Amino acid sequence: MAPSEITRAGILQAIAEHDQLGPEAFRGTYGYRAAATYVLVHEDRQYDSKAIAGVAHKFDFGTALKPSEFSGGLKHAVTWLRREGFTVVEPPRSFRRRVGDVRPGRSKSGAALHRPVLLLWAIGQAAAGAPRMRSWSTVRDAVAPLLEKYAQVEDGVDAARYPFWALVRDGLWNVEHGQQLTLTSMGRRPTAESLNRTDPGGGLPEEDYALLRSHPDAAAEAAAGLILRYFHPLPKGLLEDFGLHGLLAGRWADGLRPLLGETFKDRDAIWRAYGGQKMAGIGCLGDGILSVFADEKGPYADGRIPDTNWIAYVGDGLTGDQKIIDGNEAMATYQADCRPLRYWHKPHQGQFNFETWAVIVQRRRRWGVGSDGNWRREFLWVLAPVPSPERDTWPPEVFDALDIGKDVLHDDTDDYRPGDVDPEARDTSESDEDAYKRLAAKAEANAKRRGLLKKPTLADRYVRDPSARAAVIRRSTGNCESPECAGHPKERTTAGLPILQVDHVHDLAKGGPDAPWNMIALCPNCHALKTYGENKEKLRRVLSVTAKRLHNEALR
Repeated sequence: MAPSEITRAGILQAIAEHDQLGPEAFRGTYGYRAAATYVLVHEDRQYDSKAIAGVAHKFDFGTALKPSEFSGGLKHAVTWLRREGFTVVEPPRSFRRRVGDVRPGRSKSGAALHRPVLLLWAIGQAAAGAPRMRSWSTVRDAVAPLLEKYAQVEDGVDAARYPFWALVRDGLWNVEHGQQLTLTSMGRRPTAESLNRTDPGGGLPEEDYALLRSHPDAAAEAAAGLILRYFHPLPKGLLEDFGLHGLLAGRWADGLRPLLGETFKDRDAIWRAYGGQKMAGIGCLGDGILSVFADEKGPYADGRIPDTNWIAYVGDGLTGDQKIIDGNEAMATYQADCRPLRYWHKPHQGQFNFETWAVIVQRRRRWGVGSDGNWRREFLWVLAPVPSPERDTWPPEVFDALDIGKDVLHDDTDDYRPGDVDPEARDTSESDEDAYKRLAAKAEANAKRRGLLKKPTLADRYVRDPSARAAVIRRSTGNCESPECAGHPKERTTAGLPILQVDHVHDLAKGGPDAPWNMIALCPNCHALKTYGENKEKLRRVLSVTAKRLHNEALR
């Protein structure tokens, strides 16, 4: 339906229905989420602007607009509401969100940490009960050595000018007598001469200072979030240098929110509690810390790597080859910095659960099917769960994997082709026999390479080789390979592929090789018998002989 411009009468009727039902029931009735950017203010009450505009359409034209049918911003809802004389505003950002929105620029040596340093110092001062407003000279003398030590600047006294002024634009700092200061030609900071002459006061906004003084948990969360984003792993002496030791006594990461195990009905509920990105599978909460979301009803095939608790997480992008942009760019940055992120999981018909902190230990590129049904190259991020963001809690195998795989891209797309697993994409000029020989040779080479590793990681041992699986798929010609199969289902998957599970005869977890001669294609019934049947050991011996025979026959 094409949206039509609504009237004041329709808007007032929608507001009346909202007041009668209540905000959650009103949004739920029409399929809307809570307002993310704009709110309608009417008679000192706030309303979800897009929901009101969409429901007003029902009173004016007989049918409410669906959220997908129009824009909640200036293109539609905001313009309509303001045209009819209503006030639509952007709600003020919370202290949590403003701190999370601080994004340092880049310098030749890395992130320019001037603003995080001053902000962290100010939080420590507020927690200690120091005065809110401090003279420029006091701030300069206190922050200059911190900038030199933690932001790697050469002249901390000169560098202090920038955050003293820049945090004003972030809504996190007030400067007295700012109109008396002379700015540099670029306008990025006051001149040193005018600052030293005027010596203005500077400090956190009054409401933020009051929040930190009255709610130590808010101060702890803000400080811990800045540490994780910009000073991780925690440098020795940082808490003492910034006056945060008392605030973050014990483990500094305990100040972070949400807590492990918190559950929410949906992404909208997470957003209402903690802000940040509402829709993307990879995005930050309001504190600026990266989260990844795995929904078993979603379009991506995320899941645990068999025989481990490590997670295979598909990258960002529904169609076309995935690139290092948007969510994947954030993942690459976190991988390079060895920085932990939050992993959220939603089981089928369940709720989103903040399941674990995780570290990206490996990045792979594989073939996958996009939401448009076409094959494309996609990223597979291997996540290792860790107990907390603090590195001294991480298990040794995580450090082993980081030492080897932090800067490496494992590109599996050269090892096999989409047609090796999808008959519809197959190159008919190559026979199944020739394809099997090609794939088996690649799988054997990969297995030999892994065998030569002096210290293989969990990812090396348990991330399955796609060329080995593709070889078995080609060898099977779409049929169950068990000689005792009682009947392979004739139906196909929703993607049009045979219903087959490629399984290791001798489990990887028990030292079985990831090679075609130790792998076999089984229908669901035979796979269940191999895994759970009372004669599973006898069947395993039969399958072992069968897999080797089929492998040798295919290589002749």
